[in-house]
Amino acid sequence: MLKKLFSVLVIAAFLLTANAQDLLKVRVGFNPTQNSDTLSVTAQAIADYLENSFAGQIEVEVFLPTEYRGLIEAMRSGNLDFAFFPPDGYVIAQKEANAQVLLKSVRFGNPFYWSAIIVRKDSGITSIAGLEDKSMAWVDPNSAAGYVFPRSEIILAGIDPDSFFSNQTFAGAHDAAVLSVLNGSVDAAATFANDDQNISGAWTQFLDADQAAQLTSIFYSRPIPGDTFSVSREFADAYPALTLQIAASIASIPQGTLLTDLYRIDKMVLADSSDYNVVREARAVLGLDE
Repeated sequence: MLKKLFSVLVIAAFLLTANAQDLLKVRVGFNPTQNSDTLSVTAQAIADYLENSFAGQIEVEVFLPTEYRGLIEAMRSGNLDFAFFPPDGYVIAQKEANAQVLLKSVRFGNPFYWSAIIVRKDSGITSIAGLEDKSMAWVDPNSAAGYVFPRSEIILAGIDPDSFFSNQTFAGAHDAAVLSVLNGSVDAAATFANDDQNISGAWTQFLDADQAAQLTSIFYSRPIPGDTFSVSREFADAYPALTLQIAASIASIPQGTLLTDLYRIDKMVLADSSDYNVVREARAVLGLDE
């Protein structure tokens, strides 16, 4: 193990020295969970951090898609090297774009999170059963917390969402889904939660305290493995040592700083593809990979 690690470090040192005069462009994509203006600032801060970590020997280009699928397509077409994929996005990207997971996120001490279905407290709705003939907002077809997990568990409970809800829409992002419930555009929305105790979630993250107090969760899914930091197989094969160094650099970001600003992540830890089998199971319920 030590011999292998030493070899990797030697190769890394050689690569960085050999390319000192030629900036290597590294393209990093970010999951569009929120308003693009806000996300672009924090994404650029991550890019700057990586460039500084490698002493100006790499140039980091930020990619911000307008919807979840954009990250997958960019990597599939060879235009993206790394990406902060959501769990469902990673599973698809592994299958369609040869993505390899490197790290997964930890929030509130857990390498997983939950899906919640939220409603207004004054709606009188206290359970999934109370949503019959009501309107529902999902986030995106490729959102684990905003679609895949809650929808699959509703189906496993014996409910057909297409006949159960009066109307279904896609909000496009978690902040938009939360706002749609707050302003009464829909009766309920699926979004992410940091616990299953109605303490912290998208509604407390994107709204002020008074607004968040008007919403409540009536459902929690089983735990979902954390968002990923993944690499394209092409980049990993071409630059194996650099890939590991970039992953190590992301994992070394101090808690409470850049990752917190980006996606409210405490830290990122090593991940394995098998960690996401639960996502594959949820997708199978929806028949998404048939």
